[in-house]
Amino acid sequence: MKIQQFIKSLNNTEIGKGGTHECYVLVSKKVENIEKIFDSSNHQPTFINLKNGGIVDSVHITSGREFRINGLGDFYRNNNVNAGDEIVFERQDDGTKTEFFINLNTKENTIIFQKNSRGFEVLNSERLDQLISGNSYQSEVNYNGSSGLFVIEFKESAKKRSDSPDETDFYSISFNGQNILNDLKSNEYLELSISVANKFLKKIVVWQSYEFNL
Repeated sequence: MKIQQFIKSLNNTEIGKGGTHECYVLVSKKVENIEKIFDSSNHQPTFINLKNGGIVDSVHITSGREFRINGLGDFYRNNNVNAGDEIVFERQDDGTKTEFFINLNTKENTIIFQKNSRGFEVLNSERLDQLISGNSYQSEVNYNGSSGLFVIEFKESAKKRSDSPDETDFYSISFNGQNILNDLKSNEYLELSISVANKFLKKIVVWQSYEFNL
């Protein structure tokens, strides 16, 4: 049995909260095996939903300048998908048949930040709104193996691009007084996970790709 997986942390544009309201997954050009998972004969795959055993048959692939996995609106709505949740696509080949599976790793009690040249965008801002007072929030967190003071402060509202229809709120984030913007590359994600006992801040991998045999 050959198994191939592609996992993607979703952003607001992909889940339909952008200006176009489209629901899809944009695949980085760095994902080398994506066209093996979705080869030309499988650009309209039927997925088995691993959460409930249901069928997802609305997906279609477009490739060219961008590789997109489209037609995910119903799946997102039915699963109440939020930015930062991970969608999992899996292909299984047993030598006689090929099957596709879809799953979702829900990230609860987390706040997701994405680096931009202007600062950090909060992808699930409604969760930050429950914590922030005025224009800032601070707390003790664990980051890179050390405990210290995490501070997030509102910086500005601005358009991400000149053709953006709306402005986006941007924030600065510091740890023990040091701005951590340069700890990340452009568009990379930070995740603040909150539990009763602890708070952890960590960089998260936007996409993962695996191939193995059983």
